[in-house]
Amino acid sequence: MKLTKNGLWAILIGVGILLIVLSPQLRLRWDLSEEKKFTLSESSVAVLQSLDGPISIKVYLGGRNLPGGFKRLEKALLELLDDVRSQSPQRIDIEQIDVYKTYPKEKDRQALIFYLDSLGIPPTNVVNQEDGQQVQQLIFPGIVIEKSDRQAAILLLKGNKLTSPQEVLNQSIEGLEYELMQGIRQVQDNRERKKIGFFLDHSQVPAIKQLDLIAQLKKSYDLYPVDLSQSLTLDGLDAICVIQPSIKFSTEDQYKIDQFLVQGGKGIFFLDGVRIDTLEKQGLIVTPQDLGLQNLLFQYGVRLNANLVKDAQLCGAIPLAVGNFGNQANLELMPWPSFPLLNGNPNSVITKNLDAIYGRFVSSLDTIQSGQSLKRTALLKTSPYTQIQKTPATLPFSASGKEFDPAKYQGGSQVISYLLEGKFQSAFTNRILPTEKLAKPFQSKTDQAGALIIVADGDIPLNGIDPSTKAPLPLGFDTFAKHTFANKDFVLNAFHYLLDDQQALLARNKNIRLRPLDKVKVKDEKSFWQGINLAIPIAFAGIISLLVILYRKKKYNA
Repeated sequence: MKLTKNGLWAILIGVGILLIVLSPQLRLRWDLSEEKKFTLSESSVAVLQSLDGPISIKVYLGGRNLPGGFKRLEKALLELLDDVRSQSPQRIDIEQIDVYKTYPKEKDRQALIFYLDSLGIPPTNVVNQEDGQQVQQLIFPGIVIEKSDRQAAILLLKGNKLTSPQEVLNQSIEGLEYELMQGIRQVQDNRERKKIGFFLDHSQVPAIKQLDLIAQLKKSYDLYPVDLSQSLTLDGLDAICVIQPSIKFSTEDQYKIDQFLVQGGKGIFFLDGVRIDTLEKQGLIVTPQDLGLQNLLFQYGVRLNANLVKDAQLCGAIPLAVGNFGNQANLELMPWPSFPLLNGNPNSVITKNLDAIYGRFVSSLDTIQSGQSLKRTALLKTSPYTQIQKTPATLPFSASGKEFDPAKYQGGSQVISYLLEGKFQSAFTNRILPTEKLAKPFQSKTDQAGALIIVADGDIPLNGIDPSTKAPLPLGFDTFAKHTFANKDFVLNAFHYLLDDQQALLARNKNIRLRPLDKVKVKDEKSFWQGINLAIPIAFAGIISLLVILYRKKKYNA
């Protein structure tokens, strides 16, 4: 049976309509990008496969008037969410909210702003061009994930604010998958919760200065106070943490820590190499501090120096009296090199694409030969313009704000944090063991790999306190600069790296390179390429028209 021409056209039209109808349900694409930015990592797929119930995701990044950079972030997010939904065995509902359209009344919008800010999604104020005029606009770069009675808020705009806005957005796009997966993991009910022990008997830090850190960690882990002097072992814990200790660790305490690491334990130590005291409101006095851990760390190949690292290029500021204004002191924010802004290692999944970390009275770390086969990775560094202050010393407030003298800041970039990982060998090998009764036989080494992160600044994980309300501030928030630094992200990433499946952090390894146009070539060859873009379409249309005319002429003149 012969197929007529009209029948063939009907079949083609029917197939076309069918493809149009089915296209929203069919997602066929091949990731040909160099960075594989359209492919979910294996760990992300595993997280989605472990979902035991439906979840909903509310996207607050939306609107027709988003600037170009945020449009790119929105597009990358929606594409990622489509991939996540297609890989999940459970239903994932995605709702995109245009804040200005959904909440047209100012009162309702302000209530939403307060709600999102309380969840950790502060609005971003940008200036947009509309009809030749500059218009300020609030953008909400965040999502809220909900599952049953659990909720997780994710801030999407993350990156090193010391770089350009374009690079910040690019870094935010690179971290989308990781941030989304961390949020999904937070709302899951069936995940194993690891146990972290805090050495409270060696630290005198007020509990109010640890509230933000504790609140964040409790979302993912079980936390336990540990009296090390009364504990025979650290068995049962997955990690240990000590924050700004001020009481010296005894030999018995060091032994317990050593055996915990040798048996594959994980640890994070936030240590101060120096002690800071106020000197009659004229300045500060800096003295060495012996914590008892220096010898232990020395055996692992890291030395905590009793010095003070001052950074003149990247540092915080403090209010100082610079004179009188009438009968009152004139206070101004002046650079304070003793509060350096630390940069993360871009090659580590812990610190990649993080904003600067705010340090206070930091010391330096050195590596030494110790016979240990541990991998040592630098995590935090200062800028190259540093000065190493030996102790004891004084820090007069009057020195702040003076013009930067490069000749006095030639200490080079200093490492403030190291990650040690591998099979630890006991620091007590060939030494006399503690005299107290040992709970377990001594082990010089095992086949289990442990890890230890050392940070030479005990203030990094501590939040500030509002001087007027006495309420705790967010971790990393600087009351003078009104900026939240990446202290919280660094600490949480460190715990995630040590305690979670490290495959989950591989999503942070994605590199999405910016490929900007060569501005010099654009300027020099602008007319040429404009002509090409104009001429080629016209020429192509002309050739097609000519071929159609010749075909019709040949057909009907035959």
